[in-house]
Amino acid sequence: MTFSDRRTDSDRQAEQAWAARFTDPAGADAWVQASLPDPTLRPCAQVVLGFLRWRAGELVGALDQVMQAEVTLRERGDERWLARALSMLAVLAGESGQAERALRLLQEQLELVRRLGDVEMQASAYNDFGVQIGWDDPERALTYYQRAFDLLEERALPGGASPHPGIHGIAALNIAEIHLLRGRDAEGEAMTGRGGELLEQARAWSFWPSYVTLRVKVLSRQGRLEDARELIRDASARLGESLDPRGQPLTEPAQLLYAAAAHLEFEAGDPQQALEWLAGLEDWPNVRPELVPEFLDLRARIEAAWSPPAAYRTARQLLAVTEARHAAERDTQVKQLEVLHRTELAVQQTHEAQRAAQHLREHLRELQLLRGQLEKLSSTDDLTGLGNRRQFEQHRAQLEPGDAVLLIDIDHFKRVNDTFGHATGDVTLQVVAGRVRGALRRSDRAYRYGGEEFTVLLRGVGEPFLLEVSERIRQAVVAGPVPGPGVTVTVSIGAALLTGVNDPGALERADQALYRAKQQGRNRTCLARPEGTAGPVPG
Repeated sequence: MTFSDRRTDSDRQAEQAWAARFTDPAGADAWVQASLPDPTLRPCAQVVLGFLRWRAGELVGALDQVMQAEVTLRERGDERWLARALSMLAVLAGESGQAERALRLLQEQLELVRRLGDVEMQASAYNDFGVQIGWDDPERALTYYQRAFDLLEERALPGGASPHPGIHGIAALNIAEIHLLRGRDAEGEAMTGRGGELLEQARAWSFWPSYVTLRVKVLSRQGRLEDARELIRDASARLGESLDPRGQPLTEPAQLLYAAAAHLEFEAGDPQQALEWLAGLEDWPNVRPELVPEFLDLRARIEAAWSPPAAYRTARQLLAVTEARHAAERDTQVKQLEVLHRTELAVQQTHEAQRAAQHLREHLRELQLLRGQLEKLSSTDDLTGLGNRRQFEQHRAQLEPGDAVLLIDIDHFKRVNDTFGHATGDVTLQVVAGRVRGALRRSDRAYRYGGEEFTVLLRGVGEPFLLEVSERIRQAVVAGPVPGPGVTVTVSIGAALLTGVNDPGALERADQALYRAKQQGRNRTCLARPEGTAGPVPG
């Protein structure tokens, strides 16, 4: 066998290991360990190892490996593996709070793979663009997910088989998630189904719980609760996982299935059963850091309907975890700069590397200016698209005298659920949320506080205009019937003006005013005043 033959065989094995990162992580890791001592294969092995460490939550270790690989791959001019390294660096930059750098890396990756004609990596780049902007602009993210999906869908074989089913399926599920978030259930259901077909074709079982979570949401909205439970049981059997609320989920797929089961029972109106699935959450082994806040947030929302003191404790725990994660992100940024410092001399050997070094110096200056500041964690209610309770509490802490808090409750909402079903109840919540948001000024922000309650923060509204703005919101809600059942819902509003910076009693005064609005016949606004009196405004 000639050297050229050996090189070709090595390249083939490297490609197989890269493909196996989704379907056979253990096999990919075995190839990595065998290949790291070989100088020829080392940078490719480092890229694969970086992916595996990232999936295990080891961001600093992943970063160290991929940045070393990037230098060597640039020197060699190996554009295919360099594109893969750039993809990983973009993901890691995004997770450490460097969104602008992540987008620059993705743009460079996209230019490379277009030149190479690598359709899979083009789709991956489009999908990653969507991930980076998804929190801030879900609809714009949807356009990138759709590009990734369309690029691969038009190359699918008769019968739907895809040449790259892993990333194809992930893009489909990302599209489905946004459709469901925006209340476009038919589109969300179709894309969820397609994503499941593709992941099954790819045998990408580590992503299967993502499909199950979305499919359970679809079935729950359709009132098919037993079908949703059967889907979770089937997924558990398919993945070889034990599904017992009295046990502990030992793997990430099992943990995601437990969370899906908890969310399902909560939506079914059984918070006690839902909490059983999350019992002992703190003792679950090997939970990826980015999943911990999701699990705690879910538990806090369930506890809010069952045991408010427990919900408060979990919310405090969530806050501590969030602060720790921000600290870890800063540490990752510092580690990145340390690695860059060690490799700077090598990076300067090519024109592209010199440019990268300059970008990193600029980023160092940015870090020095931003030291000590924590990036705010953006959180959205998945049904209405409004900010959730956690985000409300963060923003409430920034209020000043002259700002106001509104507490809004849908009147007789239980009657809507009991008469028309929970799916119609969800539509009602979405419609009310949209009307509340549409009635706000640019400086105001609305949140789903829990159940059928919403909150609004009004900036600089002052006492003279508080009633006017509150009434405008109330009247917007009753402006027309809810599509579907054709019933017109009303809301009661309690409004309180802040008397000091972060006035801690404002929310309680708004709650008292809301109670008075309910007592006085509903469909009205009551203004709470600092001394505790409230004036009713008829609907």
